[in-house]
Amino acid sequence: MKAHTGAGEGEGGMESGDIDLMRRPAVSALLRAAWFPRIVQWPLLVLFLSFIVVGWGLLPPAGVNDKLYARSNLVTLVVWGIWWPLMVWGAFWLGRAWCLVCPLELVNNLGERAASRTGRSAPSLPRHLAGGAVILVLYFGLQMLVPGAGLHRTPAYTAWFLLGLVTLALTVGFVWRDRAFCRGFCPVGLLLGTYGRGGMVAVRPAPHQPAGAPAGPDVRSCPSLLHPSRLSDNADCLVCTHCFKQAPAGSMRLLLRRPFSATDQRESLASWPVTGFVMVASGFVSSELCSEWAAAKKVYLAAPKWATAQAGWQAGAGWIEGVWTLLVVPGLIWLVLGGILRLAGEKAPLPELWRRIALPVAVVVAAGHLSKGLAKLISWVQFLPGAISDPAGRETARAITHHKVTAPAPVLSVQTASWAGVALVALALIVAVREYRLARPEAPGIQRGAWPLATLAGGYGFVIAGWN
Repeated sequence: MKAHTGAGEGEGGMESGDIDLMRRPAVSALLRAAWFPRIVQWPLLVLFLSFIVVGWGLLPPAGVNDKLYARSNLVTLVVWGIWWPLMVWGAFWLGRAWCLVCPLELVNNLGERAASRTGRSAPSLPRHLAGGAVILVLYFGLQMLVPGAGLHRTPAYTAWFLLGLVTLALTVGFVWRDRAFCRGFCPVGLLLGTYGRGGMVAVRPAPHQPAGAPAGPDVRSCPSLLHPSRLSDNADCLVCTHCFKQAPAGSMRLLLRRPFSATDQRESLASWPVTGFVMVASGFVSSELCSEWAAAKKVYLAAPKWATAQAGWQAGAGWIEGVWTLLVVPGLIWLVLGGILRLAGEKAPLPELWRRIALPVAVVVAAGHLSKGLAKLISWVQFLPGAISDPAGRETARAITHHKVTAPAPVLSVQTASWAGVALVALALIVAVREYRLARPEAPGIQRGAWPLATLAGGYGFVIAGWN
């Protein structure tokens, strides 16, 4: 169910200050070139495959802290300490721009070509698989592997993860056509689509064309089965530039604009996969934020540690923590958020209330994720020169452990990251309340939605401030 607001709309859905990058000759020539974005995807795929080779079989050395080793090893450092935070930041500010250069889209396309060359007529992805449920399960599984198996701190496991992604993308491309991996199997597809809804980069149709002008591209010209001439949000467009190549010049625009443009179409009720993603992400982000403050971490982990002791299963402590983080904590958070809406006067069933606030809540959750990403980036990126000279990271980690060399200092202070995070969450609260209002412009009592949003933002802000 979608509700569209016309607030702030200009000609053709543009706001004042929006810039159409396709009017820049150099940008237009680049995006309409047949070799773009493949010229970027191929080197990234080579890098992707090289990480599998470099990380293969590498486990943390005996006597070395696994977190230190993760920063010292080139694979875990780049994948989890640099690329992942930058991907989250890029999604929030630039929408699905990462999808433009993602090497897995190229792998998926190679799978489709392989099917075609074997004479196999691959069907399109069934609707029930393209709805996001499989992506939610894969994202949940990915996040369970973080505390459960130490995925983000073990190069060998990261190599297996990367190999699994390549294999999945190739296989899905061989079985189904129309960019099936990106639409139904990419583990971060919901993250990119949900966090990126307010991105500053957006593909949109041009204003109404004069009579007799060539028509804009339709669904048949889009590898993702979208209708480029009707695009009004960022949720599913991968910014692949295919419509620019297929459409007559001037019929499609690439806008650089303010975040969360009022001209975009809003959903008054998020889909269940999107709602489920926001729920899971709220628990994961809560865990990540608490990990930066020793006192908060102790409180947060008290329950799973108690459960581990009661079960007598020390080997499964990480898996118990994962269940706590991804199921129990989100359940508690969303019971509180729904209860606040009920106390504020909303009468709808709890599941409907969750779907109603999921996308506004996602803005606050994303701000918390950005804050953690910044804290991680500034404490990991300075290890990059050492990881380049010692890709396996074993000698570097041992030298730091035995005090032969000093670990590189963070590029920014924790205090700087803390105050930046508090500012991000405060700004996100303002935007989230606005998003709630724009999605339901006709509903009375819009201020009711501010209470659960302020509660979550206040909790996140308190923990981030505690980093100091």
